[in-house]
Amino acid sequence: MIPHVPAARSVNANGLLDRSAFTYQAETDSFVCIEGKMLKRVQLSRKDRAIYYQAQAADCESRPHKSQCTLASRRMITRHLHDDALNRMHARATPALMRLRRSTVEHPFGTIKYHIFGHPRLLLRGLNGARIEIGIATMAYNLKRMINLLGASRLIQALA
Repeated sequence: MIPHVPAARSVNANGLLDRSAFTYQAETDSFVCIEGKMLKRVQLSRKDRAIYYQAQAADCESRPHKSQCTLASRRMITRHLHDDALNRMHARATPALMRLRRSTVEHPFGTIKYHIFGHPRLLLRGLNGARIEIGIATMAYNLKRMINLLGASRLIQALA
């Protein structure tokens, strides 16, 4: 199974240089800023699924672009733990495939959500309750779809 999902990336709202201005160096597991200074890996957070990279304070102090880069004493960048996989997945998410996905995958979910449930929220609590409710709703949707495509008599013959 090959997922075609656009990666949801946050936007830098404070007007500073975003992460795309920095170049990731896979061989050293570091980033390089626009002035050629290195941001080294300082922390791994499995809870946030992020790797943190930070520049040296001395590298940032005397730089002419510091006001465009950071308001702090040094720049810090985060990288998702599975960033390479997210980038590959995002590259596969072309507009044509997203249109196909919307027409084939998202329609059944919308139908289940509003027509079978009658409202957009799940009634059962917890992960197991949600799994049960989604499973029953999916089974009802599939049965209804098979009856519409085959007809009730052909479906009964096929099941017998």
